[in-house]
Amino acid sequence: MTRSASHDGQSPLTTELFPPADAGDFLALQQAMDAMSDVYVVYDSEWRFVYQNEAQRAAMRDAGVDPDLAMGKVVWDVMPFLIGSAGEAGTRKAMTERVTTEWEESYHGDIRLHGRAFPTANGGVAVLARNITEQWKAEQRHHAAAERTDALQATTAALAGAATVEQLAKVVLEKGIPTLGAHAGFVACMRPDGISLEIIRSSGYPEELIDRHRIIPLHARLPMAEAVRDRKPVVLHSVEERVSQYPHLEAETRATGAGSVAAIPLVANDMVLGGLAFSFPVTRQLDNDDIEFMTALSQQCAQAIDRARLYEAEREARAAAEEANRAKTEFLTIMSHELRTPLNAIGGYAELMQAGIRGPVTEEQDVDLERIKRSQRHLLSLINDVLNFAKLQAGIVQITEREFEIDALAAGIEALITPQLIEKNLSFKYLPASEICISLGDPDKVEQILLNLLSNAIKFTDRGGNITLSVECGPSHVDLKVADSGSGISEDKLQAIFEPFVQLNRTRTSTNEGTGLGLSISRDLARAMGGELTVESVVGDGSIFTLRLPRSAS
Repeated sequence: MTRSASHDGQSPLTTELFPPADAGDFLALQQAMDAMSDVYVVYDSEWRFVYQNEAQRAAMRDAGVDPDLAMGKVVWDVMPFLIGSAGEAGTRKAMTERVTTEWEESYHGDIRLHGRAFPTANGGVAVLARNITEQWKAEQRHHAAAERTDALQATTAALAGAATVEQLAKVVLEKGIPTLGAHAGFVACMRPDGISLEIIRSSGYPEELIDRHRIIPLHARLPMAEAVRDRKPVVLHSVEERVSQYPHLEAETRATGAGSVAAIPLVANDMVLGGLAFSFPVTRQLDNDDIEFMTALSQQCAQAIDRARLYEAEREARAAAEEANRAKTEFLTIMSHELRTPLNAIGGYAELMQAGIRGPVTEEQDVDLERIKRSQRHLLSLINDVLNFAKLQAGIVQITEREFEIDALAAGIEALITPQLIEKNLSFKYLPASEICISLGDPDKVEQILLNLLSNAIKFTDRGGNITLSVECGPSHVDLKVADSGSGISEDKLQAIFEPFVQLNRTRTSTNEGTGLGLSISRDLARAMGGELTVESVVGDGSIFTLRLPRSAS
């Protein structure tokens, strides 16, 4: 190996950097520097090569320069490609300002160097350069992974605010394209026919290209169709690879000028919902990190689309149910009117006949007319129950809230139920509150609830039994309690009695009449006034129903 020497036989390395030393010391130093993997080179004050270690000599040979012929020559003449680099700027600064400098830069696209230049004792400069490519690539991968994690988190947050499938697709493309370094992308969703896709959102593609391929049949020889059919990504790293696999698309492929492309299926709950595609402006070897990110993005997109579709289906079902409920309520309102008109006429004519308007009425006829009137009232009560229930379910019952005195309302209830009490030989007791009690609610609805509760008590209490209505005032509420000495209700049935159309012990031969809506309607009315209806009962020992209402603060 050839080495240049000064006139006194010492290497320029020693005269430039170190005080005079014996040959043994210098040889050991030279061997140590040649053993380094880092590049080490020394220039004199005129920018001429005075020393190169073995790593520098190898690097020069790789660059097509003979390191032996370069010795003693100006570096910029031998290696003009260094001019304009960060290394040149750092080295010149170390030479002119006599300071130590550092820099990083890339060579040939995939080699990363860290350089350090420091002035030497005789006016020159020494340069130490280390290959940090692997470390730099690891840092780049870490940085890219962090960026992609941030992008996925931002996508998750943005998807939460998107209400439609088109908005979801827009979010995914806006987050995915810049993070991947792509120049275009599109989202396609499965059409209702299940045999084709439709592009619902695109970015970066010519509009005429999207229009030409907006509908993608699943049987087509296209990357997206294959990705969806096979449920796995289709990745093409270059134009040549694309033309090779899809020769029928060669003209279109070369016209668009895109390099790599990737098509990823959108799968949620084991169902293929569509596909996500990205195109890159240059040929690029898409690695596992790229594909993992695109797959994670596609999973987020698929789950969001699935949620959006479920929400849309639920919204449509709710709208249909509301329309059906409205139609039902309208039907029941019309029918109740149509039924009440003849029923009222029946009751009216029966009363006229009992009054003797049509002539004398015998005792037997009077009994029959009373039965007609009782049946008419029963039918009218059934119709009213069904209509009230329908209105409550549709949310169209009006509550007129105002202050009223509970005792005044409750005391008048007995007169309304006296005929029923006499018919079954039941005793009734009213226990008023110990103080004036003002409640807040709709008095008409409260009276309706109490009549329902008392009618039920009469219905399910044996002849000769007892029924009590009492009022208790609390600090913020008023309790109206209806107690009976009936057969009671088993514990497992206590909540069922408030369900619509439920009547305990109802059989074909039962004498208890009604629709089973009274308690359901009563509880709904109580809740609509900010109150509650509850029950306590012991089998064989009667029941106590409690209507709790808000007490007026005034």
